[in-house]
Amino acid sequence: MKTLRSVLVWPLLALVGTCAPELFEDAATVCDKCVCVVANRTLFSYDLLDCSRRNLAHMISGWPDRFETANPDREIVLSLSGNRLQTLQQLPATNTTLVFSCRHCELAEVSAGLFLDTPNILRVDLSWNSLTGEALHAGVFRGPHQEPGNFRPLPLDLLDLEANAIAALADDTFQHVAGSLRHLSLARNPLGQIADGTARALEQLVHLRFLNLAYASLTAIDEQTFQGMDALRELYLEGNQLTAIPAAVFHLTSLHFLELSENPIEVLEFPRRLAQLQYLNVSSMPVLRAVEIDTFTNVESLKMMICRNNSALEVFDLLILQHLPSLHELDLSQSGLKHLHDAAKSKPSEEPVGSKRYSNSLDLLMLSENPLHCDCELQQVLEHVGFEFMPSYVEEDETRCETPYVLTSMHVGDLFHIEVCTRPFFDVPNNSVYEKPAFLRPGAIFLSLLSVAIVVGLGIIIGLVIVCLKRRLKAHGLGFTSPVRYTSVRDSMMSTVYQP
Repeated sequence: MKTLRSVLVWPLLALVGTCAPELFEDAATVCDKCVCVVANRTLFSYDLLDCSRRNLAHMISGWPDRFETANPDREIVLSLSGNRLQTLQQLPATNTTLVFSCRHCELAEVSAGLFLDTPNILRVDLSWNSLTGEALHAGVFRGPHQEPGNFRPLPLDLLDLEANAIAALADDTFQHVAGSLRHLSLARNPLGQIADGTARALEQLVHLRFLNLAYASLTAIDEQTFQGMDALRELYLEGNQLTAIPAAVFHLTSLHFLELSENPIEVLEFPRRLAQLQYLNVSSMPVLRAVEIDTFTNVESLKMMICRNNSALEVFDLLILQHLPSLHELDLSQSGLKHLHDAAKSKPSEEPVGSKRYSNSLDLLMLSENPLHCDCELQQVLEHVGFEFMPSYVEEDETRCETPYVLTSMHVGDLFHIEVCTRPFFDVPNNSVYEKPAFLRPGAIFLSLLSVAIVVGLGIIIGLVIVCLKRRLKAHGLGFTSPVRYTSVRDSMMSTVYQP
């Protein structure tokens, strides 16, 4: 009987569990837990429902009564960030423009048809969760049913998926938002490389203008990935493991902003044209040793270049300026720079390498915290670029000479007031012009160390001798102290005299 009862009960419980309705937060009391603000002319141009960090466990069941949800010209901003939802359920129905955020929600699952009842979803932030590529399938981003078998495309403009667990994407992940998506972030995901399904998923985003792939452990990007992205203007690739600029980047004909810092690139070169590129960041590259001059003919529209904190970079030839007529700002600070010209190729004073080869629109050149060698060539290069007339170089600035010794700590701006080219300066201080102080000479240092060693050695020897002698005398009863002897008062002479 008990066996029969268990056979009947367990299937019934399983059926009830599968048919149980999903749990939602009560919309009638949501404003008691969250911040509800209706749009007004003075403070907000949108309705705000801020449920950040309110210990919610489920999606809200609906919208507060005070919110207007039928007018597509109005906007609602909904934030569930900081709640441990784990599973993101379907958003409540609204016809208004919707901006949704669920950062740090510990999400691992997302309901299919998340936006089925929100046809005017505009921006979505699901960053800093645990979502995988499998959880973000095409069904998540489909819109309302338009006709049998078809779905209305969503007008999604921004999608932030930063810091999740996405290792790969399916081919059709973005098929329902490919026509509208302008801003996509996949930063801080363990992508490894952009290939196969991930590459095909990105290929569909032909209207994308901003793409963030920073700190994604990238080692390679399939060459065809960006081929149709003629609208892309900003690309972030910093913090990866790229050893050269990926060939796919050169398909981006409208690229204005390229971030490449913190990649193990040894030689910086642009083998193909990026005619629209205006901003380039190649900072914090630990193995960057060379910057090819002629390669900058392919990025002639560059206006700002940040190349700081590159400790292995000792030479940066400013002859690149002949190929960059629009460059306004060049930051070379906090690197290992000693020279601003390549002595193996030419000298600044030689023809045809005159001042015209360096002339351009450069307004700011930052050289602080570099071990600069202040010689005639450096002075000529700085004169050609107009360094002495540039602002921002005050006395506190750390743009100073490190060699030769007689110019050590001199501000580079003062280099124009002395005759560097007519006076002999030496890199090595062991010459007739310079002699080290007596206490810094090798012989003096050796004698000092030898004296210290002798004193310490004698002290140890004397100490050991004293200890050994003391132990030996003590063993023969000839110690330095004698035992104390006590005399009884009763047996003393004084006690005998006064006896009755």
